[in-house]
Amino acid sequence: MKSRLIVGLAVSAVLFILAARHVNLKDLVSLIKDVNLFYLCASMAFTILAVWLRAFRWRFLLPESSGVKTSNLFAATMMGYMGNNLLPLRVGDIARAYIAARRERASTSAFLATVVVERLLDVFTLLLIFGVLFFFIPFPSWLKKGAYMLLGASLLALALLLWVKAKKEHVESFIQRIFSFPGKRRLGDLSQAFSEGLKGLEGGWELVVVAFLSIPLWLLYALMTYTALRASNLDLPLVASWVVLAFLGIAVSIPSAPGFIGTFQFFSVAALALFG
Repeated sequence: MKSRLIVGLAVSAVLFILAARHVNLKDLVSLIKDVNLFYLCASMAFTILAVWLRAFRWRFLLPESSGVKTSNLFAATMMGYMGNNLLPLRVGDIARAYIAARRERASTSAFLATVVVERLLDVFTLLLIFGVLFFFIPFPSWLKKGAYMLLGASLLALALLLWVKAKKEHVESFIQRIFSFPGKRRLGDLSQAFSEGLKGLEGGWELVVVAFLSIPLWLLYALMTYTALRASNLDLPLVASWVVLAFLGIAVSIPSAPGFIGTFQFFSVAALALFG
């Protein structure tokens, strides 16, 4: 884990330097002064709406969603995002599951499993967006390779989760046989709860609802990005927001410093460079 943190810091440092090497500080200050407050507020509003919709969608991935309050999931999601911006190694995602589980008096392991499933769904949605944009935007070869690598890693993770879900008894038995310490029963309980949290992989009407809600969710993300670009006085077509989203999807998937410093700036610049 320490080595991953070091790699993330190194990646962020290199990419930040690459992104900022041609930045003129006077132009940057001028751009900040000239920010369009209307579009900035609109972008913030779309962001909040997107987070709320993400929290609402999260309910349908939970093992017992009928009594879960969207307000609790919304608060946990917001705090999770804050954690990712302040802490390394995407600790915010773990904190998000923990906070939501504590508020709902449920298993943290089960909630964490749903976060993993949700992230996988987001990755596949992102790759679908990439697939559509490939027909219209001349992406650089290095980005295409990155998308293919992300697809491979996601398919591998999905296969592993499906195996854990299908073989949960074997996993629990393996834990009981291999580990011999006082807390191994607790570890087995956590494994069982995690398996139960993977119910979103079973299909059914819940997964249909999640897929349906993903459409307005990503539309809100696109509007959030588009209005942010307009707030910076960048008069770009709406497709530019989808391209930026696709690039940033790669950015947040690789090791980086807290807040995705460096990766966010580099991939944003790379996306906007396609439009001059």
